[in-house]
Amino acid sequence: MKYLKFSIICSMSFFLSFCKKENTTDFSEIKKTEKKIVQDTIIKDINLKFIGKKIEGKEKQTLINKYQLAITREVERPVMVESFLSNINSLFEISEYKTIPINNTNVKSYIVKIQFEDALYTSILLLLDKENYPYNCLVVYENLKSADNYNCYSKINNNIITISRIDDLRKGTEKYILKNNNFLNYYANSKIDIPEWGHKELIHTKDALDSFYQYEYILKGEIKNHLKNGEWSEKRYLPEYARSGWVYGKYIDGLRNGEWIYNEGDPLSKTEVYDMGKLIKTY
Repeated sequence: MKYLKFSIICSMSFFLSFCKKENTTDFSEIKKTEKKIVQDTIIKDINLKFIGKKIEGKEKQTLINKYQLAITREVERPVMVESFLSNINSLFEISEYKTIPINNTNVKSYIVKIQFEDALYTSILLLLDKENYPYNCLVVYENLKSADNYNCYSKINNNIITISRIDDLRKGTEKYILKNNNFLNYYANSKIDIPEWGHKELIHTKDALDSFYQYEYILKGEIKNHLKNGEWSEKRYLPEYARSGWVYGKYIDGLRNGEWIYNEGDPLSKTEVYDMGKLIKTY
C-alpha cells in the first residue's frame, strides 16, 4: 500500500509537469502567430451587402462637398473633373458603406454614385470626424464606365494607403498615411520620385521676351520621415481656375501650416491660412 501511494504521487507529479510544459508551448505558439498578423485590405470593388441607407438633405450636401474636395487633392487633373464639380447635385446618390479599420482606427466610408446620360460613375469615400481639415477625406475606389473608361483601386497595409489609378491613357500610384487623424501624402523615399511630369506648356513672361516651356505638374520641397516638411512649391491642377497653377507654402509633418499662396496673378490670387492642417480662413 505504501509503494502504491508513492507510485500515484509520482504519476500525478509527472502528469502536472507534462501539462505545464504543453500549456507553455501553446501560449508561445499563439504569441508567435499574433506577431505574424498583418492588416492588409484591398479595395477593388463594392460589396453590395454592405451598402446602407441613402443620405439626403444637408448631410448629403456636406458629403458632396467632401467628395469634391477629396478628388481635387490629386496633383493631376482628375478624370471628368469639370462634370463632377458642376451643378449636378441632383445626380449624386450617396449611401452609407461599411466601417473600414485602418491601423486601429475605424474609418467611415460612403458610396458616391453619379448616373450621367452616357456614363456611370461609382466611388468609395473615406471620411474622418474632423471638421475644417481638408485632409480628412480620401477617395480610395473609382469606376467610370463611359467612352473614356477609368478605374482607381487601393491597398491598405497598416496605416499606409496605396492608390493605383488606371485609365485609357495613364497608369500611376500614390501613397497616403493615416496620421494625426488626417490622410497625408506619404513618400517611401527621401526624395520626390517624379518631380516634374505631364505635358509641357508655353509660359509667357510679362514682356513676352523670355517665354519658356514648363511641365504641367511640378513638386519642389523636402521630405522628412516620409512626409512633406518645410517650404514647398507645387504646380498642380487647380479646379477653381480649370488649369494647373502654382501654390506656395509650408508643411509641418505633412500638414499645411501658415499662409498658402495661390499665385495666379490679380485678380485671381488667393491666400489660405492653416493652423497645423486646419483651414482657418481664405482671402
